[in-house]
Amino acid sequence: MRYKFDVDHDRGLFLLRLDGRIGAQDMADLFQELAASPDRKPDQNVFCDLTGLESADLSFTQVMSLTRSRTGFYEQAKEVRVAILAPNDIGFGTARMYLALMQGFDGITADVFRDRAEAARFLAVAPETLRVP
Repeated sequence: MRYKFDVDHDRGLFLLRLDGRIGAQDMADLFQELAASPDRKPDQNVFCDLTGLESADLSFTQVMSLTRSRTGFYEQAKEVRVAILAPNDIGFGTARMYLALMQGFDGITADVFRDRAEAARFLAVAPETLRVP
């Protein structure tokens, strides 16, 4: 799995892109790196681009475990929006598992989109803002 993230400090927006094939260990490594990053804050809106995702070897139980590992972080969120762009079925299904688990956090509103413009509207930004350099 390849991934890249960036922060648009002016908009309070965390941008993440995942490419290739992902598995549980890949996601655990990513979550660990994000936890250590001083740029990732619980009050940032999030855009996650799964356009380049080729395959996902993740069970619901594994996604649940990963989400639980970040519970303390997610519980700090207040009025945060998470938009996941997943134009293909692999990304869409993976995102839906994650979204089901995010419903337990009152400060987070999350959704998955097949279209970048829809994700941008959800986050109240211009579509060209949602590019991970």
